[in-house]
Amino acid sequence: MTLLSVEGLNVRFPTGDGTVHASRDVSFSMEPGEVLGLVGETGSGKSVIGQAIIRLLPASAKISGDIFFDGQELTRLPDQRMHALRGRTISLVPQNPSGSLDPLVRNGMQIAEIFIERGEKKQAALDAAKNLLVAVGLIPSDRIAREYPHELSGGMRQRLTTSIAIAEHSRLIIADEPTKGLDYHARETTARVLAGIREREQASLLLITHDLYLAERLCDRIAVLYAGEIIEIGPASQVFRNPRHPYTQALIRAMPKNGLVPLEGQSPSLMALPMGCSFASRCSFMSDRCCTDHPGLIQDDREGGVRCHNPCSG
Repeated sequence: MTLLSVEGLNVRFPTGDGTVHASRDVSFSMEPGEVLGLVGETGSGKSVIGQAIIRLLPASAKISGDIFFDGQELTRLPDQRMHALRGRTISLVPQNPSGSLDPLVRNGMQIAEIFIERGEKKQAALDAAKNLLVAVGLIPSDRIAREYPHELSGGMRQRLTTSIAIAEHSRLIIADEPTKGLDYHARETTARVLAGIREREQASLLLITHDLYLAERLCDRIAVLYAGEIIEIGPASQVFRNPRHPYTQALIRAMPKNGLVPLEGQSPSLMALPMGCSFASRCSFMSDRCCTDHPGLIQDDREGGVRCHNPCSG
């Protein structure tokens, strides 16, 4: 049974200068235990999708489309019922751990509060919190539990927020840029922690990242976003080895192991999107049709799809 189904999701932000079309007709699904990666440049709309699923977008956001989780449509779910799901059945590992942790509460208590809310005694809750610190590689857990967030490195704070996200044994974990700003060793540790969560928790993981190494290492499927829409989706092995969209090819060429070949040009403004293909101005395969006709996402025989008038054969 499909766990998560996003169907025709559109997210707009009205501003005094115009409307920002942050997410445009985004559709995908996830099965129980699956890891799906949302990848793309900064500003492509990845985080907006995650926040829309867990309903943490600002009140100014205008949302249309459907988001089904375990058979429930989330966008129209009453606030009280959504609150019961959030943090318990659907958890978020936020992009900015420093801004998500209480600087005045000790690390262990930030996790223990979850267990105390369930009705556990304080000491039992703290013991459970220390076990979670060990699970994410924060050792010695006794010392780290007594410390405050400012005493941890950026990578350690990231793992602390991850431990909070898995405390409820959620069925879906949304990890938003979990390796952003981390050095090589912290990124490696975070990757191992996320892989361990998948094995231990048997949870589905929606990985939102610009870290293609992390996506290639962890994901079953990849959805590539550009200018607010999915331009390619498919099994991770196929997307990385035989990308069909010119933008996906450019992202992979830009990886250090492939020579750090830069992608020239800039993404279009989400307030002034072009009539045709959003990637046309940066594409080596552009034709006249690309400038006038907006391509649809064409399903193919590779269990995926590509949004391109002139897709590569792969």
